Amino acid sequence: MAATLPALRLTLPERRQGRAPDDALRARRQETGFADPEKVAKLPLIGGVPCVIVGNENAPRVILHLHGGGFRLGFAAGWAGFARRLADKADAKVIVPEYALAPERPFPAAIYDTLAILAELFETSGGSPVFLSGDSAGGGVALSAAVALADARRLAGLILLSPWIDVRVQAESYSRCATTDAWFSHAAASASASDYLQGWSADDPLASPLLADPGGLPATCIIASTSEVLADDSIELARSLATHDVPVSLLMRPGLPHDWPVVTPDAAESDQALGIIADFVMSELSATTASLEK
Repeated sequence: MAATLPALRLTLPERRQGRAPDDALRARRQETGFADPEKVAKLPLIGGVPCVIVGNENAPRVILHLHGGGFRLGFAAGWAGFARRLADKADAKVIVPEYALAPERPFPAAIYDTLAILAELFETSGGSPVFLSGDSAGGGVALSAAVALADARRLAGLILLSPWIDVRVQAESYSRCATTDAWFSHAAASASASDYLQGWSADDPLASPLLADPGGLPATCIIASTSEVLADDSIELARSLATHDVPVSLLMRPGLPHDWPVVTPDAAESDQALGIIADFVMSELSATTASLEK
């Protein structure tokens, strides 16, 4: 049975049959301790999607966080440590889903999974604000899901860490930051985009949500590095949101790696980033409460 989705303003393409990963991707998954199928099978389901859930069940806010990995790597349990730090700092229940990955399940499967989870959270959160968050490619999926929603302001806010939101892979920062980004590159982005799109147009605003109309999105917090190849994605998104009167905060730190709040957990800058996120969700919670009381 198809998962229930919230009302949408953009039409999602049908799910598509993907292809098997090549030997190189299989090897990378093995090296990074890819998701254990037996453990995944035991995870609770939200919207039909297995999810790792951390934090206080009765916390005053819920954060749905989509992990990074270039649309084809990463797994929910691998982000449990980050989710725990975020939950503690923001006094939140944090949910990390095992969303669909390419190339086996290409675009738009991950967006379907995210929207199905949101549909259930909107119905079951008991009035607690629901924030949508993501890092790297997970940030791209999060933004795609948000722009697809008919009423994106059912979300209390968006949190995007080094988001990859333009899979055309043509931003000037790919060349400007080629020597300062040790985690991501034009070549890696091109390979990942190929596995994710599998012939679909990168100009589709659901595939490259930087191209979408951001009007109606909730307040957004963006954190990235000026030294990463995705720097321009964050800068251009902040400019677009501001132009469309969407409240936006942008923190760009120099000399830090791609996805630094996740990949450098012991750095003082990462702890500060979590504090900024916590302030953001708490301020947005206050704004939401005030609006409801009017």
